[in-house]
Amino acid sequence: MKQSASIIALFICLLSAIGVNAQTSSKELYDKLAEMDSVLFANVYTCNTAKNVTFFAEDLEFYHDKGGLTKSRKTFLELQEKNFCGEQGLKLRRELVKGSLRICSIHNYGVLQTGEHRFYITENGQETLTGTAKFAHVWKLENGEWRISRVLSYDHKEPGSEIPTAPKELYDVISHMDSIMFEAFNAHDPEKLKAMFTEDLEFYHDKDGLGNYQQTNKNFKSMFEQNNGIKRELIKGSFEVYPINNYGAIEIGTHKFCHIENGKNDCGTFPFIMIWQKGPDGWKVSRVISYNHTRNL
Repeated sequence: MKQSASIIALFICLLSAIGVNAQTSSKELYDKLAEMDSVLFANVYTCNTAKNVTFFAEDLEFYHDKGGLTKSRKTFLELQEKNFCGEQGLKLRRELVKGSLRICSIHNYGVLQTGEHRFYITENGQETLTGTAKFAHVWKLENGEWRISRVLSYDHKEPGSEIPTAPKELYDVISHMDSIMFEAFNAHDPEKLKAMFTEDLEFYHDKDGLGNYQQTNKNFKSMFEQNNGIKRELIKGSFEVYPINNYGAIEIGTHKFCHIENGKNDCGTFPFIMIWQKGPDGWKVSRVISYNHTRNL
């Protein structure tokens, strides 16, 4: 997609340059984050607060389909201590689903890590599988230290359950909102488009890094001024919706962007994650993760 590729990719959506040393290989990065994932879950359900602090950024945001949004490391660790410490604390063990772990670097910021896991509870000396879930962790590399800044924990199900975690009503609402957003995009209407985002927007992009509301609006205007006929199409069957209790919803999918380059239609297909917040002004996107513009590891 040449010069316009970076801007086009902007709407395609959790270390490059500063984030990861140029000599760091893809395998080394994958292995490092896989190790961090293992160490994290070997400790997070223990009462070692001093150790657990080291895994999370101070401004942590934890989006959970059942528990809603938890903001700040301090609040999150207080909840962990309440639930897992003391005589009545839960004895929880997490198991990563083999082969599910994926990572994708975020330029000048960190890494998006996704996967699936199982949870086991021990009661009266008996360990039982209690459920499964999916996750997306945004790891930030700062001053040589890896810490999780954003967590999405969703699709929590009981063992063997095939019941969708999102009610049909929510699915239809987010599908409708996605349609409205990209009607504005395909009409090249930056004013209508920017009204779809919260003013505290965070846009994580594997090639462009972390952007805010102002930067995102500026990028849309620049994109549309190229007059190359760029259009977005949602890939059929890729659309997923999960609730965030008392906050909104997670939208996951894959979409295709096409524009005219040297007289020919030039297209790219990419995955994305968007967090929708339901506020006084209706539904708006507050967080976007746009990734895999080369390949997943």
